[in-house]
Amino acid sequence: MGTIISYKTAFEAKPESREDLRYLAKLIRKELGIALDKKYVDVTWILERLDVLDSEYSYEIVDDDELGAAVQAQTDILKDTIYIKESVYEGAIQNNGRDRMTIAHEMLHLILHQPVALTLYRRTDDLPVYKNPEWQAECFAGELLMPYDQIKDMTEEEIVEQCKVSKRAAHYQKAHI
Repeated sequence: MGTIISYKTAFEAKPESREDLRYLAKLIRKELGIALDKKYVDVTWILERLDVLDSEYSYEIVDDDELGAAVQAQTDILKDTIYIKESVYEGAIQNNGRDRMTIAHEMLHLILHQPVALTLYRRTDDLPVYKNPEWQAECFAGELLMPYDQIKDMTEEEIVEQCKVSKRAAHYQKAHI
């Protein structure tokens, strides 16, 4: 199973560990009244309540052709807005694991990666993963949709079924807990 995820980025974020991002996911669940022992969370329900965390946050569902062919969603951190392809939003409603992860990923960019928290990355050496905003967003998405405390004793197949994520996401999360 391919588990390679590209974390190419021109930005460096404030350092965040998996434990930091796990805590943030728990905090968001708590703030939104989602039981910490609940395995499945409706990511579109969370998306609709982002303004509880910050009244400036918003999202827009856009026609599929408004974003690039390889872009499923994107976050404009200057406008505090997530733009989501209509097919991705509909896929998340239908519990498509990849689409659910995409939306959760973009939420982290909106919540954590504000302009003051990012710097351009212009070094020639590798960016440490814990400073990479793309890794942070993937990690957060995994922790939000597949919380460590809920999946640590589950098989990958159980994670896919109960958390409504892709096999790839379940494999990656299980391998990194």
